[in-house]
Amino acid sequence: MKIGNETSIIEIIEKMVKEGRPQKEILKELTSLGIKEEQARKLLLLGEADTFALLKKEIQKIVKEDMKAEEEIFRKLVVEIVKEEEKEVEKRLSQKLIELREVLDEKIKEEEKTEKKQTKMKELMKLLSHPETTHGIRFDFESETLKKEKKKTNSIKEVKV
Repeated sequence: MKIGNETSIIEIIEKMVKEGRPQKEILKELTSLGIKEEQARKLLLLGEADTFALLKKEIQKIVKEDMKAEEEIFRKLVVEIVKEEEKEVEKRLSQKLIELREVLDEKIKEEEKTEKKQTKMKELMKLLSHPETTHGIRFDFESETLKKEKKKTNSIKEVKV
């Protein structure tokens, strides 16, 4: 009988007993797997008494109970971890929102400054487009050429005595 790596000794014994194989053949198979003859006899007795099936059921019951108890622990742990992660994500989002608000405030302020500058420039352009109106501003500006001409006219030309 060829046995796969995943087949357990208990399964081998159960299968051979169900097939009605003689004790000698089962013991020979078990010893070929490296089990001592005395242990093989005890295992065969347990297998013939259908003890393995009862043991499997009991083990499954114990495993299910343990899993159920641990499942609640794991569930609580997962819920706790999720809550912590939510808080962390919330903190990061809040920080990012604050940073975004600051950036937007800066951009709005820059835009307002630009708008004010443009408005003032438009007003100045309107004023300059109407040079005949002084808008209450007195200009004492004389160009260099006017100053030179005034000097010429105001200067005394040759005096003869």
